[in-house]
Amino acid sequence: MIEIVAAPTPASRQHHRVPLGMQHLWGIVLAGDDGRSSRSHYIVGASSRRSHLLGAPPLARFRRTLQRAARLIPEERLVAVLARSDALRYEPALAAVPRARRVVQPTYRGTGPEIFLPLMKIAREDAHATVVILPHDHLVDHKARFMSYVATAARAVDVRADVPIVLGAYPRDLDPAYAWIDPGPPVEGLEAYSIRAVQRFVRRPSAADMMALFDGNGLLSTLVIVGKVETLLEIGRACVPDVLETLEPLEDAFDGPEERLMTEAVYEYMPEASISQDVLERGERFAVLPIPDVMWQESGEPAPALAC
Repeated sequence: MIEIVAAPTPASRQHHRVPLGMQHLWGIVLAGDDGRSSRSHYIVGASSRRSHLLGAPPLARFRRTLQRAARLIPEERLVAVLARSDALRYEPALAAVPRARRVVQPTYRGTGPEIFLPLMKIAREDAHATVVILPHDHLVDHKARFMSYVATAARAVDVRADVPIVLGAYPRDLDPAYAWIDPGPPVEGLEAYSIRAVQRFVRRPSAADMMALFDGNGLLSTLVIVGKVETLLEIGRACVPDVLETLEPLEDAFDGPEERLMTEAVYEYMPEASISQDVLERGERFAVLPIPDVMWQESGEPAPALAC
């Protein structure tokens, strides 16, 4: 298990903040599939509540992620993505953000379909949407601080709509079980936001690669992604065209009486896809926002394999 703890921050460092009234800001919260995958836990900041947070069950983690997202994103533009097998179990968590929307997948086919299905629904309603994608397993202390980084990424995406951004944390230990990011130079036009190009994503680094990344400026991917909806869908069409083509028949059925039956039929043929392996590693347009006062550290429990 991994946790994120605060690292020293220069007093002079300022965070860019996005006005909370952004007209096109949306959020997707991923529930994953607890029956099949073991996801890791993260914490931003240090606090006396850490042991309580680490012991939180999936339902509580999901609820806290929704509530945290609602600090920045209006509830009615939050989309919770659930597998049908878990949908009823997660309803009490959704009660905390009653206006949040639900997208229910008939079955879980990996993080690729889990992300692109709600992206297609959002694009149909708001072609100008900026979307924040949040895994539900990020246990976060100092919520305002973390969401200020998400806001920075959203502001940057508004400036450069062609550049989706992943949040990256500094590693404290060598850990081959998590996806690493090799950051490059500052992105043109986004220097004020500390956004850097991504030279490569390394999902399973060799010992030599990991040491080089650790000794250099390597980051660990939080899998928090911020991007314009059309840019993310464009990348999806290039990286996982079979997923987007399989979902395409649903576009005309969204929010209609036939949507559920169509979704059932579509998911019969839905290929498995991983956002980390099949999109991030293949996409050349992603940038990274380093989180300067956050580091990853072993929490004393075995780290599970990356399941996304």
